[in-house]
Amino acid sequence: MDTPTIAQYYREQDPMKRLELLNQSIEAGEEPEANEIRKELWECRYSDSQVGGKDMKADGYLALWMAMEFNRGAGNKLFGPKGAKKEITKQLEKLKFQEFRKKGQLEEELLYRECCHMVRLYMELCATDRSYNTTFCGIISISKDKAKKKLQRDIYETAIALPEAVGMEEELGIITRAAREMYDLQFPGEGSL
Repeated sequence: MDTPTIAQYYREQDPMKRLELLNQSIEAGEEPEANEIRKELWECRYSDSQVGGKDMKADGYLALWMAMEFNRGAGNKLFGPKGAKKEITKQLEKLKFQEFRKKGQLEEELLYRECCHMVRLYMELCATDRSYNTTFCGIISISKDKAKKKLQRDIYETAIALPEAVGMEEELGIITRAAREMYDLQFPGEGSL
């Protein structure tokens, strides 16, 4: 069971506010072992500065998701799977994904929670992005039902179909699991991915 501060940490989108919440939890002495791992995960996830200043952090997990999304049609191309696998593996190594998974059960669980946060963040960004929910040069809005189907298709192709197509089911399995869970939480009773 999460403390209120950690629960807020997993709901927060802004990297610096997430760090502030994590530091509050550390100072309060809550879950010292788990918070040490969360701090390592945070540092890996937000290691790059975003264009615009050192206080603005780029999200490495969203960069991984975008690399996956960009390559989701790679399974249908002649040399696509090899190139996609190389690009995605590079992102996974940068985020130390396999290292965290191999350390232990707690590390893998907290990595999974970060993946859930990533998927939920992606879904929230899509829901609020004007260009994602429009058609014909961003002029005509699509219906909520079409937007939901588009999001479902995007998540399915990125987190479920892509790992199978490029032979990375094991490496990306934690993201597949997170995508399924977050979709089911976002759209309860709508059917699974």
